[in-house]
Amino acid sequence: MAHDLGCERFICLTDAKLEAFEELKDQIQQFGGEFHTISGPLPLVSLLSADQELMVIADGLIADRAQVAALLTGQRGVLVLPDAAGIEAGFERIDATHAWGGIFVARGQIVEQLAHMPEDSDTVSLLLRLALQSAVKLVPLDASHLETGEWLLLREGSKLAEREQSLLKSSAERVSWWEPTRAMSRRIARFLAPDGLDHGSLIFGALSAVSFAAAAVATFFNVMPWALLFLALSILASETREGMLRLKSLLRGAVPKSTRKWFGLLKDFFLIGALSWPFIVAEAATELFLPVLAIGMLRLGERTWKAPLSRLLTDRGIFALFMAGISAFHLVDLGLGGISLVILALSLYFQRESQITEA
Repeated sequence: MAHDLGCERFICLTDAKLEAFEELKDQIQQFGGEFHTISGPLPLVSLLSADQELMVIADGLIADRAQVAALLTGQRGVLVLPDAAGIEAGFERIDATHAWGGIFVARGQIVEQLAHMPEDSDTVSLLLRLALQSAVKLVPLDASHLETGEWLLLREGSKLAEREQSLLKSSAERVSWWEPTRAMSRRIARFLAPDGLDHGSLIFGALSAVSFAAAAVATFFNVMPWALLFLALSILASETREGMLRLKSLLRGAVPKSTRKWFGLLKDFFLIGALSWPFIVAEAATELFLPVLAIGMLRLGERTWKAPLSRLLTDRGIFALFMAGISAFHLVDLGLGGISLVILALSLYFQRESQITEA
């Protein structure tokens, strides 16, 4: 949330020494930021200069990031709630009609006055009073956000659990069942979140690598059905790992990175090899023709077919499963040729239809 507003230095007010701080530090360094822990107001004076901006977040605040960005991007201000609703929700009263909304942005120069305050002072309350005295404007926050759970000051574990489920629901990727492998992988990631995200990504990454190796071994021994089944499992495990990593990144406010492009090429090369193995070098062109044609047609259909049918062609896991079943009956050539003809025919149909214009 602070990163959304451009914060570069993150300071936690605490006396505790927790292992979780090391993980938090690593996350912040991924943003290119700094992380510090301090136990009182005086160390803050040396960390900020008068020309910097200061953002303060109340302890225990869980707020909707989009709302915070909409209200405070590019401006200073103290978020405020109507006094009755805010105080009932646990927020601090700041005047006769308002309660603090839990966040404010002010000039860094207010920190200089902390040097004259007692070391055991409540740093956040002091900063809030100094911000209000510096005539920072009040930015009203609709009290309805308190009712929807988008804005909470956590005091009970049950509220945290509710907010956790709400955050997971909003962050989880929604993938259509027209991409069955991806859709299943994202639902597995959501089912295992949040506790399983850290170790789950490692487990599914290992499962993907082991399955891929097993597929290579089965291909070498010319057991095509098993090679394709192991490849389908590897693809599902890889997609699940990526789904977990993306969900983890989204929950932490980072931009998820995708490895689908290079892995997609690897899957296609492996499929071509598995479907044409074993082949004699002198007859390689003949052996490779149908597998290369089928993969080429899949890529053509991805571009020319209309959604959602086009999404089905991107799913190499389903293709591998289909070919595993076909290969069990020794009908690989017939299956590859049939798939290629169907995709070509529909690609020509969709392309021709898309070129029709109205006078």
